Amino acid sequence: RAVARPLAAYAAEADRLRTLPAEAVRLLDDARLFDVLTPRVWGGGGHGFATALRTTEELSRSCASAGWLRAVMGGNTWIVAQFPLEARQEVFAAPSSRIALQLRLSGPPAQRVPGGYLLRGMWGRFCSGIDHAEWIVAEVSAPPAPGAEPEPHLVLIPQERTVPIDDWHTSGLRGTGSRSFTVPELLVPDHRVLPLTALDPVAPAPYGRPRTAPYRMAFTAVGTVALAGVLLGTARAALDAYTGSSAGPGGGARLDTAALTATVDTARALLLADLETLAVSGTPGGTAEERARMRRDIAYAGTRCREVVNAVYEASGSAVIYDDAPVQRIWRDANAAAQHPTFDLRRWGASPA
Repeated sequence: RAVARPLAAYAAEADRLRTLPAEAVRLLDDARLFDVLTPRVWGGGGHGFATALRTTEELSRSCASAGWLRAVMGGNTWIVAQFPLEARQEVFAAPSSRIALQLRLSGPPAQRVPGGYLLRGMWGRFCSGIDHAEWIVAEVSAPPAPGAEPEPHLVLIPQERTVPIDDWHTSGLRGTGSRSFTVPELLVPDHRVLPLTALDPVAPAPYGRPRTAPYRMAFTAVGTVALAGVLLGTARAALDAYTGSSAGPGGGARLDTAALTATVDTARALLLADLETLAVSGTPGGTAEERARMRRDIAYAGTRCREVVNAVYEASGSAVIYDDAPVQRIWRDANAAAQHPTFDLRRWGASPA
């Protein structure tokens, strides 16, 4: 909360610049908010996904783009903590861990070569935080051994070895700077490679994993839970703006703000309850039903919070269409965030088979 207050001053500038200003990143760095999940042995907070969710919510109440970057980049330290020791030493040597994420790096499969993997002619899109990252965790298709069929692997790429593409022209979350990039050619050494299956606690951990509750959870279940904090925060921001405006209670309000606030509270409580269930589950990573419930409730929480923001926008009068109207930016950011596949209830709402 202490960081969120001064962060609010940079929200409009981040929207204009299409990336988070350096001063805003410094606020997050100084508070070590990218290292909420980083194990204490590596200099981090050693907290869990509930703290990641709530810190993201607080930041997003002031600036959704900053909250989004905290969620994405802060979640990647959890991944790196399961990489080989040499990679952990490289990444966590910095005072603050800035790691962008690129799922499904496009292009031909990586080639297995002596000492590592050769990436050639690859490209990525929606790489949130790449402007401020020192490293990028990217998923590639690669053979686990010479002659084997390619399988999903995670690789650590130095951000400086990528070629930027200035294509982040979007309706919302502009301040995340989630632009595209290419990797013309890069040799990734073996110690910067991790099989994707290693992120499921049911599978063996080839390089070990911390023995704390967050590492008993599966990436497929909790990997995007902090993103829900962005929708929680924007919903609260919209309600803050509404109740403090001429359209609010003093100006003939038509919204039931108490009910809308309860909707946001309920969405958060649901996610925290799911995280607690996974933390104490007798099955590493959670049962199939527990994992499915977590994914469903992430989608449900995001959907309900998007509806809260949209209700506020629709009740805010014609002046809300101006670019300098705070509710307009909140509305754009919330709807951009809710387009992420993790919030698609049609995809995640079904019960496990």
